[in-house]
Amino acid sequence: MAPTVLEGRPVPEVDILFLGSPGVGKATFLSQIEHVRDGRLDRSTPREHKHAFAPTGSLGWDVSLFGRPYKFRIWPSTSTLFVDPFPDQPAFTIIAFSVSSRESLHNAQYYWRKQLSLHYADLEHAMPVMLLGLKRDERTEKRLEDGSFECVMPQEALRVAQEMQCDRYAECSALTGELMWEVLEDITRTAAMTTTENGAMGQGSMCSVM
Repeated sequence: MAPTVLEGRPVPEVDILFLGSPGVGKATFLSQIEHVRDGRLDRSTPREHKHAFAPTGSLGWDVSLFGRPYKFRIWPSTSTLFVDPFPDQPAFTIIAFSVSSRESLHNAQYYWRKQLSLHYADLEHAMPVMLLGLKRDERTEKRLEDGSFECVMPQEALRVAQEMQCDRYAECSALTGELMWEVLEDITRTAAMTTTENGAMGQGSMCSVM
C-alpha cells in the first residue's frame, strides 16, 4: 500500500500487533477506537460504553499528535494460537491479559511473548512491547485459600511485565472507561514515536497505571 501524502509529506503509517488470548477483553477495548474523532481522542464521549465487536482483520484509525497526522493499524489476534495474518514489520506490540484471569497473564508471559520473539526475532531490540491489563473493573481483593489474591494485582503485573522485558505496563477498563483514555494516549504516543529517528525504545521509564 502506498503511503498517504498530505501537503507534500507522507503521513506516517504504523502497524500495531494486539496479542492476547480470547476472552481477555480485546474486542471491548477496540470498540472504544470508534471514539477517535477528527484525528484526536474524543474525551466528551460518555465513559460507559458497552458495545463491542470482534474485528476480522486490522482496524485503522487516524490520530493527530506532535502537530502532524498519523495513520495507525491495529492487528488483533483472533485465535488461541499465533496464526493470524500479521504484517511483516510491525512497529509496536501490545500483549493483553485480563486482571481477573491469572491464566491469561500466564498465557501472555509464556505463550504470546515467546511467540512474538520467535516470529519477530529480527525486531526484538527495535520494537517496543506493552503489557496491558484489561477488565480492571473486575478486580477484587478476594483471596484464595493459600492467601494469594484471586485477581492479578497491579504490582504483580508490573513485575511480570519486567520479567517479560516489556517496555511499558498499563491497565484499564474498556467497559467503564476507567483509565481508558490515558491508555489510548500512551499507545498513540508510543506508536508515533516509532516513526522518529530514535524510535520509541527507552523513552522514559516503564509506566505503572494503578
